[in-house]
Amino acid sequence: MEGSVWRTVAETPVSRNAALNTARRPFGYQNFCGDGKKRSSQPLLAWQTGRMRLSLLPALVFALLSGLAHAHPLPEIPVHASFDGQGGLSLLTEVDPRCFEPDPNTAPSITKADFALTPAAQQEQWKTQASDYMRKTVKFLLDGVPPLEPVFEWTFTTHENVPLANDDDVVVLTGKASLTLPPAATGFSIEATKAGSLSVILRNAVRGTALERFQVLFPSETSYVLDFKTWQPRTPPPAIIVAPDEEPAKAPEAPSVPASVQGPVWIGWFAVLGLVVLLIVRIKRGR
Repeated sequence: MEGSVWRTVAETPVSRNAALNTARRPFGYQNFCGDGKKRSSQPLLAWQTGRMRLSLLPALVFALLSGLAHAHPLPEIPVHASFDGQGGLSLLTEVDPRCFEPDPNTAPSITKADFALTPAAQQEQWKTQASDYMRKTVKFLLDGVPPLEPVFEWTFTTHENVPLANDDDVVVLTGKASLTLPPAATGFSIEATKAGSLSVILRNAVRGTALERFQVLFPSETSYVLDFKTWQPRTPPPAIIVAPDEEPAKAPEAPSVPASVQGPVWIGWFAVLGLVVLLIVRIKRGR
């Protein structure tokens, strides 16, 4: 076929790619391959050209930040002690099943959907572990008599003793215990033992009214003593230390010019101004 771009007289046939690619550059679209064999009508993908390497960096950063945003908060051990004022004491506490793992901070939470698939034997084991955990990590102290040894009854709820409702509700073990205070006891406190690794939060209530003061205890710390006569803490709360506001730095004052030299200074400025005027006049006359 004379005059065709595919073949000239006395020349061997060339492929369509070779004929069109006069600049010897790779095509953005690989339409044909070889001698007229159709390949793909789609453009080269990013992973084929190597341009994807830099675009992966924002995606990896986003994935890392998303993982941090969904990180599980470290569980705490809340202890609610309610006194009826007549010698009765009710204890309410909460234990997350993650506390039984080697690293509670990285262990995943158990949701209601997960709990529905948990065997009954595992649920009973969690209750036993919760009792052992409380016995090991928290001591219930009474002034004047031996410590209390509460026996908790465990149920599965979500936080704050709220019944499980949604599949994504976090499952915890809520423990309740009712005790009678010995008549010789004069005060109540708790200790977060060294055996624990989590913080313990104590809240006291008397005759249905929660005391304003609560405490966050770290391992080896002991709470204030609640006096059974006054139903108030025996020790005042730690003083709040307020750092005084720093006075703003004063701007450096400009050095003052003594009155004895103010006159000569002004005279010097007038002399300079006169010279400038004289110079301008001479320039104009020279034109």
